[in-house]
Amino acid sequence: MHHRTTDLTTTGDSARVRTRRPHRLVAAAVAVAASAGLALAATAPLAQAAGPRVVDGGGDAYNDWGDEGTLSRHSHAHSNATWLWQSVLYADGAKWRDGNGVRHAFTKSDIDGHYGWKTASATKWWQAREDLEDVDGIAGKETFGAADNFLSGPHANGRVDYTGYARQIAFKRISGTYYVKIYGQWKQAAYDRLG
Repeated sequence: MHHRTTDLTTTGDSARVRTRRPHRLVAAAVAVAASAGLALAATAPLAQAAGPRVVDGGGDAYNDWGDEGTLSRHSHAHSNATWLWQSVLYADGAKWRDGNGVRHAFTKSDIDGHYGWKTASATKWWQAREDLEDVDGIAGKETFGAADNFLSGPHANGRVDYTGYARQIAFKRISGTYYVKIYGQWKQAAYDRLG
């Protein structure tokens, strides 16, 4: 079990409490002013009749994901949104359990956009480590909401950083839509598309 600490940040007339984990990888870069021409504050509509289309957000990144859709072996299992979630697992050094009960590191090669049994097992590990109520291997609102506490940005060019236990990774958020790097190219973190 790990301990949490809280920061009280005052913004104008409102105060917000953010939780953060100790021993997180310390970000090396200093935020740079956002470049001209990017409309970072715009937010794409999240919910549509058929559910969310892309991972999205607006304003400060640390609360972007708490209203996201569900990723599992049966829901958006082959998607760029799954690629984004697997990147979080990798950043946090998640572990998956094999059929003999042996734990293995969730590696960069496990990031493939397919929500299989390794991803479900690593998600259970992540949920347990974060002391979540539901340790079910499904990345839903509670799980995404816990993960977004460790986002920072947006920084220059729409970069949003996720600071994991093992490493820091970068996403992009442009016009309210998240992008994930897939085979060297930035792709929308779409729920209904892979690649």
